[in-house]
Amino acid sequence: MSAGKRTGSRALPVAASLALCAAVSLASPGCKPKGASTSSEAAAASVAPAPSPAADPALNWGGTTPHDKPPLPDPLIAQAEAVMRKADPGFDKFDVNYVTGDLDRDGRDDVAIEYGIGDEGAMRHVAKSVRVLLARDGGLQLQADQTDKFEDCPALREIRAGRLWADGLEACMLPFPRTLNYYQFEWRDGALVRVSTEDARGRVLSRLRAMREAIEAGKVSALDANLRPGPPIRGEAAPAPDPVFADADRRRAFADAVGLLSHLELKRLDPHESVVGLVKPRGADAGERKLLIDTAPDEATVEIDGYTYVVDARATLEWPEGDGVGYHLRWRLIEGELYLEEAGEHDLDGLES
Repeated sequence: MSAGKRTGSRALPVAASLALCAAVSLASPGCKPKGASTSSEAAAASVAPAPSPAADPALNWGGTTPHDKPPLPDPLIAQAEAVMRKADPGFDKFDVNYVTGDLDRDGRDDVAIEYGIGDEGAMRHVAKSVRVLLARDGGLQLQADQTDKFEDCPALREIRAGRLWADGLEACMLPFPRTLNYYQFEWRDGALVRVSTEDARGRVLSRLRAMREAIEAGKVSALDANLRPGPPIRGEAAPAPDPVFADADRRRAFADAVGLLSHLELKRLDPHESVVGLVKPRGADAGERKLLIDTAPDEATVEIDGYTYVVDARATLEWPEGDGVGYHLRWRLIEGELYLEEAGEHDLDGLES
């Protein structure tokens, strides 16, 4: 549901986030703006007529150019919507998010749905419902409610490799909630079973390790998305990635620093900041490698290309380059992925965080 990248985004155009929050507040004590996923857009298209170009000139669906056409409805989402409406006529009263993929590994696409904002009061922590519909010979079959599998407010991301990937948000009724945990579930014995949990610190470390593995495998282009300020906006050309990894020595220094630091124990400086450092006293690469992770950065949100994103953590990795000079990469954790905020040299006497 990313403004371009994946389901469940908490990114919104700045003006839209304010407007949406005001609208939802009429029916609820608060709101959690979310971008529209491809599947949820398809579901909306299946039940609502396309906007008129006369009403909104930005939507050129009137056929004035041959390639401008409304999105085609997704039959699987339409079927899931019909099943859900029979089970709960008011399920789509508020926000609905669909993700599709083969969850039970039988070769057929299933559907997981996150919907509602709860009606048990503003203090309810988990205020959304999660339902799974499995593909069967007779069509999609609705399974038992899976909401209790989430300790936090659920935000479904995708079904991939036989797993449901989801976030646990601090609250369902905030405009820009922080992500507390990143989950992976498998479908076993008729229910979702959690097989992986990462907090923000763990997520930073696992993403750094994944980038290191890509570099060591020679797949540097796979990191292009990380070398941009934030998630791509669907339908818009992505900006060129930062050329920081074009230099082979710098790629090697990054991979070495991550390899040395990511498996050491992080020391907590306070409830939100953690650091790990390793000093090499001699040789051409003498100096300190250091990783600092802040899970409550002062910059709680960031505006990128007109969209506002939640920054769930900020991580700074630094290493020496010789002659009293070091190099650092500073990352933002946005929607579970690391994006480059800053790269550059610094004096080894100290780097401001």
